[in-house]
Amino acid sequence: MDYKVFLGYSKNPVDISQEIQHAAAVVNKSGFAEAKTWESNPATGRIIIETVLQDIDDSTICLFDVTTLSENVLFEVGYAFSQRKHIVLSVCRSPETMRDWRAFDIFSTIGCIFYDNGGELATRFMSGISAASEKTLWDDVSQSLDRTVKNSLFYVPAYHTSEAERNLRRMVGKERDLGTKVTIADPAEQGSAPLAWYVNAVYSSAATLLQMSGERHDRDRLHNARSAFIAGLARGLERPLLVVVEDDYRGPVDYKDILYTYQSKKRLAEKLSQWREQAFRAWSQEGITDQPPIPKVELATELKDLKFGDYVAENESDTLDEYFVETAEYEAVLNESSVVFVGRKGMGKSANMIRASQVLRDDKRNLVCVVRPTDYDLDGLVIVLQSLGGDGDQSFLVESFWRFLLYSEISLAAVAAADRTPAGISNGTPMARLRDYLIQNEIAEEFSVRLERVIKSVRGEFREASRTHSIEKQRERIAHSLHGNLVGNLRRLLGDALRDRHRVALLVDNLDSAWTKSAQLKSQAVLLVGLLGTVSRIADEFQRENNRLRSVNVTISVFLRSDIYDEVIKEAREPDKINTKRIDWSQPELLKRVMDERYLSVRPKGTSPDELWERYFCPQVDGEPTLDYIFSTILHRPRDLVYFCKAAVYNAANARHLTVEESDMKEAEKSYSKFARDALLVEYGSTISDLEEVVYEFAGCPSIMPKSMVLETIQSALGTGELSQAVEFLDGLLKISFLGIEVREGDFSYPDRADDLKKAKILARNASRREKREERYEVHPAYRNFLEIED
Repeated sequence: MDYKVFLGYSKNPVDISQEIQHAAAVVNKSGFAEAKTWESNPATGRIIIETVLQDIDDSTICLFDVTTLSENVLFEVGYAFSQRKHIVLSVCRSPETMRDWRAFDIFSTIGCIFYDNGGELATRFMSGISAASEKTLWDDVSQSLDRTVKNSLFYVPAYHTSEAERNLRRMVGKERDLGTKVTIADPAEQGSAPLAWYVNAVYSSAATLLQMSGERHDRDRLHNARSAFIAGLARGLERPLLVVVEDDYRGPVDYKDILYTYQSKKRLAEKLSQWREQAFRAWSQEGITDQPPIPKVELATELKDLKFGDYVAENESDTLDEYFVETAEYEAVLNESSVVFVGRKGMGKSANMIRASQVLRDDKRNLVCVVRPTDYDLDGLVIVLQSLGGDGDQSFLVESFWRFLLYSEISLAAVAAADRTPAGISNGTPMARLRDYLIQNEIAEEFSVRLERVIKSVRGEFREASRTHSIEKQRERIAHSLHGNLVGNLRRLLGDALRDRHRVALLVDNLDSAWTKSAQLKSQAVLLVGLLGTVSRIADEFQRENNRLRSVNVTISVFLRSDIYDEVIKEAREPDKINTKRIDWSQPELLKRVMDERYLSVRPKGTSPDELWERYFCPQVDGEPTLDYIFSTILHRPRDLVYFCKAAVYNAANARHLTVEESDMKEAEKSYSKFARDALLVEYGSTISDLEEVVYEFAGCPSIMPKSMVLETIQSALGTGELSQAVEFLDGLLKISFLGIEVREGDFSYPDRADDLKKAKILARNASRREKREERYEVHPAYRNFLEIED
């Protein structure tokens, strides 16, 4: 026999496992190959997974049934993939399994057999193997792998927020602050990335940290399945691996011996520190300078050498300066006293924050303080806000909270920066007095600990103060429980300690984390509008100078998602006083520069930016200039453009094409459309109920529909006859740019801000009146391919 086949599958459901065993019997009987199932070699006296991995090592071809997205099986797929095995996947056909397969879709580049019974599976498997190339998928992927970076970490967080997830994020954030190169597969930032991205992330990192979710939501199930594959990949590449799970995780028994169960923050910190130290030390002590052998495939193409960087800014902070595109909004962050920087996900908010912090830090006269509330648990404060009866109490508490947070964060950043200098902090100096004050008042503790204590105190004081009739007394007690005289004292100490600083730049990012549960949106809006209102007041407070206070030039920049800003601003008493800058990539030439700069960063000086498009990309797609085709397909965001172009180049390299051909562009569009759909659901799924069901209901619809048809589609998905509900949902689909509205004949607008949407709706109403027809709507081209919508 020429082939040794290993069959991996889940034991349940029994009827499917029986069909696979039947397929193995058919293959063996045919003489085509020697087929061996995982059940045929009992793990007597050994860990189950070890015997399975040995069987994979001994095979030449692996057939894995992923019908149930079993974590056991996907771990084995990742391992076999890393061992350069020929891999074939199979799915027992049914509406549910086909839906799961489309939703998972990390394996779109791996051949899959959809079957109804074991005989069909065996026949299609043997015919497919006979016609297969000698090269494996690993041979293709290995062409574009980056070198492994020492002291680097790949972190895959869970989809749903939990205590373990929050603590892991804090710890990983500290690792990044200490200089560890961290790549994060954050579903809230990037949706589900393509297979090549995950492979490169594991390969180029010295260690891999995963978190499995114990919940059983659909997205947690998909996350755990993806993480199981990554775990197997890391195991196969011999990367140090830590898989963190919570007590309620009921994963497979096969690899429970490689899991760490979260019990407490303290124990997790100890475990992570110990594991990290061992992982990085082992990598260094072994003197690993050469990479594990990578099969080299001679490609008649330079496409494999094209590097465009990551499409998530947080994962490329160390190279962002090489190709950052400066805009007017970015200049405002550098030059203006305080600004609220607004844009949708993927528009470059974090990139602007990261680059601005780098440039400002280059001037040693500046102090830069970056505040990321994703590291803090704001849920408790939101609950406190909900318990307060009046808006006045809410506003007062929120302003007190933000003042305490921002003052303490500036203080901690100032002390940390001074401590890092060669001279350190001398006793008796203003900086030493500030440091001692922080320690005495327990402000040097991690903020999450301080916040928990403050929230507990506020709840107690509110209950006590509410028994009186004096609002003034209530506020006095709440303010005292929150920060007492701390803010006033910190202001005085900071003035003395920072008198020689040219500028103190406070950058607040990742406020999306406080915007998750639709039932709390009102309180969350109050929380964030309180920040916007406090920003300018704090800057003014630091400008004042008298015989007690010294002036400090403090600037505050807040980076906020546009849909959140539009909701938050409704709660603002004086919205016109909030200095707002909106990032806008609607001009194709400006967006094109995102790719041009990434290309030029690795090319000889003097290279024309047009070389990328003229040399590596086909001139037209469907008779349309290639760049026009791309811009007409994607959402106009840097993240989407980078994703699309990387997918196109990867497809071309896999196909051994000299340039990116039309077929490669079509495959990239398919991959991108799935990515856009995933990103949409991740970004808005927690705040728009039933969004996923409504989006899927548009599958197979025309791209342009009259209003009545759109409303009928929404009603069908919601299962309600209430027209008002459908109309409200339609507004939501417009706000997130899933749908566009026709403002003139054949001209559809996708407004991403509240005032533009209001204007577009008026134009649409007037146009329909003139044309004597219904208003019309259009599904954005980014989602059409995935939903199989024909133009």
